[in-house]
Amino acid sequence: MNKELFANENILGLRDPTRPFPTGQTGDAGVGILKWRMQSADESMVPLTINCWPSVSGNETFVSIEYEASSLFDLRNVMISVPLPALREPPSVRQIDGEWRYDSRNSILECGAMEFVVPPADSSSFFPISVRFSATSTYSELKVVNILPLKGGAPPKFSQRTQLVTENYQVV
Repeated sequence: MNKELFANENILGLRDPTRPFPTGQTGDAGVGILKWRMQSADESMVPLTINCWPSVSGNETFVSIEYEASSLFDLRNVMISVPLPALREPPSVRQIDGEWRYDSRNSILECGAMEFVVPPADSSSFFPISVRFSATSTYSELKVVNILPLKGGAPPKFSQRTQLVTENYQVV
């Protein structure tokens, strides 16, 4: 991206305007054009609330994870990543809302809302929790209104269709 063009003219453009913009890439492989940050002490602005309750009982730790989405956002594909202590076996999943995956290499459990059991562990080993999700809108309601070619000529076809926006957060 051409940072000078944005700083001087508030235009997002490629550093080399003769090269085409990379298209058709989604997810982590997608091309980031604009990043912004929002901070607020107002908890009503939080898109979802996550509760994680680890409790040791005998030779097991029972962990319950729940989330509640705000009615302000249409959240999709919510994926909560919980760090786990080093385990020999995958955790014993007792109850699940959605799908789950255990990454044994990084000792992380990826899930929606669920309850699972692991050998005895300190409660702090389940934090920080990370969460990823998609939404049909952003906090700032940022919208692309037009696309203009830098070298002149007819603008490319542009649709105002709603696209999913991926957000990443970490809960400590």
